[in-house]
Amino acid sequence: MPPHARSGLDLPLTALILGFLGCGLALAAGVSLSGSLATSVGCLMLLVFGLPHGTLDLHRIRDQAQGPVTGLVVLLTVYLGLALAMFAVWRYAPVLALVIFIIVAVVHFSEDWTGSGSHLLEKGMALGLLAAPTLLHRAELDGLFIALTGRTDAPAVTDALTLVMPTALVIGVVALAVLWSAGHRQRAVAGAVALTGMIVLPPVVGFSLYFCLFHSPRHLGESLRALASTRQHVWVRIILPMTAAAGAIAAGLYGLELRADAASRLVAASFMTLSILTMPHMLAPFVIGWLARPGPRLASARATA
Repeated sequence: MPPHARSGLDLPLTALILGFLGCGLALAAGVSLSGSLATSVGCLMLLVFGLPHGTLDLHRIRDQAQGPVTGLVVLLTVYLGLALAMFAVWRYAPVLALVIFIIVAVVHFSEDWTGSGSHLLEKGMALGLLAAPTLLHRAELDGLFIALTGRTDAPAVTDALTLVMPTALVIGVVALAVLWSAGHRQRAVAGAVALTGMIVLPPVVGFSLYFCLFHSPRHLGESLRALASTRQHVWVRIILPMTAAAGAIAAGLYGLELRADAASRLVAASFMTLSILTMPHMLAPFVIGWLARPGPRLASARATA
């Protein structure tokens, strides 16, 4: 059935629309979405509803790859090594870590907009989402980046996003138009809602809505469908324990990253945890694929075994 012939709204789009409308009602009722309470709720959403979508990474890699490097020890070594590398960058060069996080996020979020016809449109839409808050919430984005890095020079990253924002938004709108005309109308509507949310809502709230209600459910659903025939009880055996482990990482970072107030510490802990786990989430399949390639390196290893 072609995409435009489908009836009804899918779950991520429905959740995103309801979340956006809920924020609108809160604003109409005079509730501040820029204060420490709303920011803390948004950060907790990232940890509770956002992190589970990467918990099936190792099992998907093991199911899709073959060879001696797909053993659990090797997979865990690669995964934890990438995560520790990102943690080290946060500790010793936090502004650089923020830049890396944004670049990786652009690549990762571009996967939500496949079907727009080109990598430029996909990545432009993803960059537009991350740069959109500079249009109306520049000062809040500055505060978010300072809270995240603990550095007063972090607003330089906001300057860069402000420069690319007009072009990225135009590319994003074109990407949504192409998705609509190609029959991917639910994703086009979702993109319009997400982009609007990132423009009009405070940065943490807008990002949490997009990440937790659209991006994460889509990718978790794909993973669950990919493992449906080979895995049983994945929620109890894998997703919930792995999410708890990610939560433990966030709790540890909350204790390590000293900030002026609890909300700022929670911002640092949640977004750092997100980036530390996003790095292996994105790169581990490529590293494992490279290790599994036959060639002189493996031939030499076999000869000396």
